[in-house]
Amino acid sequence: MSQLNIAMNAGRQFAHRLHMRFGANGLAGAGLVLVALIGLLYAQQAHHESAQLQAQAEQARALAAQKPALAAPARDTAAPAERLARFQNWFPAADTATADLRKIFAAARRNHLDLARGEYNLTAIDGSSALQKFDVIFPVKEHYGAVKSFVADVLNQLPHASLAELRVERPASAADELDTRVHFTLYYRATAS
Repeated sequence: MSQLNIAMNAGRQFAHRLHMRFGANGLAGAGLVLVALIGLLYAQQAHHESAQLQAQAEQARALAAQKPALAAPARDTAAPAERLARFQNWFPAADTATADLRKIFAAARRNHLDLARGEYNLTAIDGSSALQKFDVIFPVKEHYGAVKSFVADVLNQLPHASLAELRVERPASAADELDTRVHFTLYYRATAS
């Protein structure tokens, strides 16, 4: 006989003896006493943890009372024209557009894209002489993952750029590459002439 069978037989014999000695009501009573003891131990542990949390909360309140209240953020009292000028000065100068195009082409090389042709258009924004936008449009024939990586690369490198359009078409259902139109808009501060 295996060890497991011996242990199971011993357990059955023990249970049978307990049943014969105490009966079903006695075993049920012993089980209830055991459950009550476990509940009592759990309640004591929960009470102890509650007391610790209350002490920590009191310490946090005492520390908060010692620190001065945080001051409200200062309001920008500059004139609206001055605030607008500061906002416009955050943009790079328009004469950096060529360097930005080099960054776009470098991102295309890193992502194995061929930018054979493109459309470029630099215009003032809504007749404003202070800000300009540079629309750059590339037709790309490549897998979606490469195009997605290229777009993310450009947007991470040029914080003044936005993705104006990303049009993706599959020329045929069995085609592996997608016909994609990627349209970036880059924003610049107009340079003094």
